[in-house]
Amino acid sequence: MKILCIPLLTSILFPLFSVTAYTQPPASIYQGWVNGFTSGLQHTHDMALPAWGPYSGKYNGIAHVPVQNNGFRFDVTVQPSLYLRNQTVLANPLRESGYHPWQAAPDLSYYSYRYQLEWKDKVFCDVSFSKVDDNSRLIKAAFVNNTTANRSLAFNLFSTIVFPYSKRVSAHLPGHTQWLKAADYSSKTDSIIAYNYNLVYNGQLRGQITDDNAVSHTAIVLGKTAGEKLQYHFTGNSAFANAVLLVRYRTGGAGATTLSAVLNGSMLAPVVVNPVKEYTLLTLPLGVLAAGDINFSMQTTGGNAVILDGFALAENSEAALVTFKEDKLNMVPRQITTGMPNAAMLQFDDIKGCYGLLWRNVAAEERVLLDDSPDEALFKFENLVKREGTHKITITGNNKGWFKNVFTAPVVVKPGQTVTEYAFVVYSADENEVKQQLQKLNQQWYEAEHICRSRQERSSMMACNEAGKPYLFSQQLMAATTLTNLMYPTFMGNQYLKHTTPGKKWSSFYTWDAGFIGLGYSALNTGRALECLNAYTMADTEPSAFLEHGTPLPVQAYLFNELWNRTQNKEYLAYFYPRLKRWYRFLGGAESSPTRKLKSGLLQTWDIFYNSGGWDDYCPQVYTHTKKLEKIMAPTINTSHQIRFAKLLRMAAWQLGYKEDITAYDADIQMYSHALQQYAWHEASGYFGYVTHDKEGYAKEILTHASGENFNKGLDGCSPLIAGICTPEQQKRITQHLFTRGELWSDQGITAIDQTAPYYNKDGYWNGRVWMPHQWFIWKIMLDMNEPDKAIQIAQTALDVWKRETEDSYNCWENFSVETGNGGGWHQFGALSSPVLNWFSALYTPGTVTHGFDVWPVTQQFSTGKDGFTGSYRLFTHQQTAATTMLICLQDQYQYQATCNGKSIPLKKVLNGLYVVKVNAENREGDTFTLELKKK
Repeated sequence: MKILCIPLLTSILFPLFSVTAYTQPPASIYQGWVNGFTSGLQHTHDMALPAWGPYSGKYNGIAHVPVQNNGFRFDVTVQPSLYLRNQTVLANPLRESGYHPWQAAPDLSYYSYRYQLEWKDKVFCDVSFSKVDDNSRLIKAAFVNNTTANRSLAFNLFSTIVFPYSKRVSAHLPGHTQWLKAADYSSKTDSIIAYNYNLVYNGQLRGQITDDNAVSHTAIVLGKTAGEKLQYHFTGNSAFANAVLLVRYRTGGAGATTLSAVLNGSMLAPVVVNPVKEYTLLTLPLGVLAAGDINFSMQTTGGNAVILDGFALAENSEAALVTFKEDKLNMVPRQITTGMPNAAMLQFDDIKGCYGLLWRNVAAEERVLLDDSPDEALFKFENLVKREGTHKITITGNNKGWFKNVFTAPVVVKPGQTVTEYAFVVYSADENEVKQQLQKLNQQWYEAEHICRSRQERSSMMACNEAGKPYLFSQQLMAATTLTNLMYPTFMGNQYLKHTTPGKKWSSFYTWDAGFIGLGYSALNTGRALECLNAYTMADTEPSAFLEHGTPLPVQAYLFNELWNRTQNKEYLAYFYPRLKRWYRFLGGAESSPTRKLKSGLLQTWDIFYNSGGWDDYCPQVYTHTKKLEKIMAPTINTSHQIRFAKLLRMAAWQLGYKEDITAYDADIQMYSHALQQYAWHEASGYFGYVTHDKEGYAKEILTHASGENFNKGLDGCSPLIAGICTPEQQKRITQHLFTRGELWSDQGITAIDQTAPYYNKDGYWNGRVWMPHQWFIWKIMLDMNEPDKAIQIAQTALDVWKRETEDSYNCWENFSVETGNGGGWHQFGALSSPVLNWFSALYTPGTVTHGFDVWPVTQQFSTGKDGFTGSYRLFTHQQTAATTMLICLQDQYQYQATCNGKSIPLKKVLNGLYVVKVNAENREGDTFTLELKKK
C-alpha cells in the first residue's frame, strides 16, 4: 500500500493567496515605475526583497529565505569579540548588546553594523554583508584598534536552521487519499457579524488560528454561534467506489454539537461532535464519488466550537490507514565534504538546496555546538568539548539546538591598525553548484575588498546640500535602522512574509508604525515605500478592510498621498485608490465596523484597539479605560484624521475623475466637521476635548479633569487643526499652544501633553516625552496654514535633537526627555522616529518639493542637475483667499528666481538651496497654478 506523508504546506490545493517565490526583482526597480509594475503587488503582501537579508529576530547577522517560502530560515550570525577575556555573548536584536545598524542599501545589496568592543570607538569591528550575486554574499569584519596597546580579538561565525514552529505533525495518506487544509476554504459565513468580521487581527482569515498541533500549523474555528458555514471547492483527483471524508478536529469547549454537511448539493447525515481536547477523526460517509470538481460545505448547530485542522478524502476501505504522527524536528544537517580546509557545506532536511560557508583563515577552528543557545554552550566550553582533529571540535550542550561555529582567533590588532577577516555564504538548489562556487571564490579572495567597496559606495546616503552635511551621519544611522528592521517569517492568512517592524523587539505587524516606516522609506526608496503600503492595504476580495495590528490611525492614507506627491504616477493611483477607499469606509462605519455607534457623528475606535492615537499613556485615554467609559467616550483624533483622510481621497478622486466619490467625501467632511465644532471645542482652554455621551449615544459634555480643566490639553485636543476645519480664531489659539515654550513646545520639540496641565507627568512614556510622528502632521499643516517658519522650526529642532542623541549613543531612539533631551525607549527604533528622514530630505536634499495636505501636484519636473524646477498644482480649499506655502530644495551652488503662472513672485531663501514659495489668490488662477524656479 502506498503511503504519502504530508508535511507542512506541501499539500495546499487551493490557497486563498498566492505564495511568493523569491523571483521578483528587488524593490529598487520600482524607481522606474514602468508600466504594469502594480501587477507584481497583486495577491501578495510580501516584499520583493532578496533571499539574503537581515531577517533574523534571534541573533544578528544575515539570513536566507529558502525559495519554497514555507517559514524556514537559514541564519548566519556574525560575532566579533575580545579573545580570552570573557565569554562570547552573541549580538541579540532583543536587547542592547553592543552593536548598531550602520549603513544599508534599500535593496540590501549592502548593509553593515558596528560592534563596539570597547566603548566608544576605542576598539570596534565593522561587519558588512555585500551582494556577490543572487545566491552569494560576502561577509567582511574590519577590526579597528584606536588604543595605544595591542588587542587580541576573535571572529565567530554561527550558522543554523530556524524552524517556524515548535513541533510538526504529518498526515500519512494511503493510496489516492487527498488532504485538504481547513484554511483553504472558499468562503466562511458567520451567522452573527461581529465588529471584526471584516477586520481580522493580523490579517488572518476569518476563524483562523495558529496551532502547532495541526498538520498545516493553522486551523479554522467553526461554530462559536449556530449557523456559521464553511464552503470548499476543490478537485478530486480520483474516483472513489465508497468515499469517506475524514475530518480532523478538536473542540473548544465541554459541550457537544451537531455537524451538518452538503456534498455537491446533497445533504449528508448530521453527525454529533463530542468534545475532545486532542485532535481526532470524524468520519463522514460520501458513497460513490466521481473524479473532478467537488463542492463541499459544513456548519454546526453552535454551542461548542469545532477547531478544524483539515480533511482527508479517502476510500472507506483505506480509512483506517489514515494516520497522523508527530515528526522529530531535525536541526542537524548533512555535512558534505568540500575538499577544502576552510569551507563547509550543509544540507538540511527541510530546506531544498544546500548552503556553503567559506572563510579565509585556514587555521580557523570548526566547532559544532549542540545547544539552542551558543552563548551558554561556549560558556561551558571546557567541560563539554570533544576534539575530532586539529581544527574540529564538538561542544555538547543541552542538545536542543545545532550550530556550526567557525572560530578565528587570535586576531591581533596593533595600535592604530585595522585587520580584516572575510567569509562567503552561498546557496544553491544544486550541491555541485555550491561546491563549484566555493572553489571559485576561494581563488578570488583578492576580489573581496573590491566587492565590498563597490557595494558600499552604491549604498551611500543621497547627495545633500552643504548645510545638510553635519546631519548626514545621524541620517545614515536612521536609514540603516529603518531599512534593516525586517523580519521573516511573519504569518498572514496562508502566507509567510518578509515584513517591516518598528524594531526587532516586536516580531509582528504594526499598523500605524508601518505607515511611518513607509513615509521614511519614501525619502530613501519609492519601491520600499510602495511595498510597505501594499502590505497594509487590501483588495475588496480579501477578508479584512486593512491589515490591523495595534493603533488603527490611518497613516497609510498619508503615505498614499506622499507617494503620489513624489511620482504623479496614475497607474499607482488607480491601483491603490480602491484599497484606501475601503479602509476609509471601514473607519467610517462600513462593512462590520464599530466606529459609528455614537449619534453625535464623532468616531471612536476603542473596539478595534485601546489606543486611539498611538500614545499609550495619553491622559484622557487612560482615564477612559480606567473608568470603563469606552462606550460613551469619543476622542477628537479619530474624527479629525477621518476628515483629512476624506480630503486626501477627494483629491485622488478628482485626478481619477470619480465625481460621485467627490460628492460623498464632501458630505462626510461636512458631517464630521460639524460634529467636532458643535460638541468638542472647549472655548475656555482653547483645545478640543474628549466628548462624553449619554447611554443613547447623544453628546453630553466635554470631559474635564478633577481640577476642572479640560482633560484633553494635548495633541488630541489639537488634532482638528490637522483636519483643516478650525476657524481662524481656533487656529490661532491652538497654534499658540503648540509653539509656546512651557505649554506644548519644548527645546526638544512638541510634547504630547501641555506642560501646564495638572495631569502632565515628566516621567511618563508619551506624557512628558517628545515623539516625532504627530509632529510630522503638524509640520505639514503649518505649510497649509502659510506658516513656513513654524514648519521649519519643527523640522530643524527634530533634526538637531536627533543628531545630538544619535551621535552621542549611536542609538536610534523612540522618544526624548523634555527636561534633558536624552533619548529613551527602544534603542534600534525606526517607525515613529522615521519622520527625521523626511525632514532632512525637505530641508537639505536637492530635488525635493514639500507642501501641505491641500496641495495636489499634477506634474513636477526637476532639471537633471536639480538646479531648476517646474510644477503644476491644484489647491483644494474652500477658502478662495487662502494662501499656502511650499518648500523647494535645489542645488545650493546657484541663486534662483521664481514665477507663478508666468508672473514673477518673491522667493525667500532659508538656506543656500532651500526656498520658501508662498502662493496666494493674487498669484494663482483660481485653484490651479504653475510654478517655475530657475537659475538667475
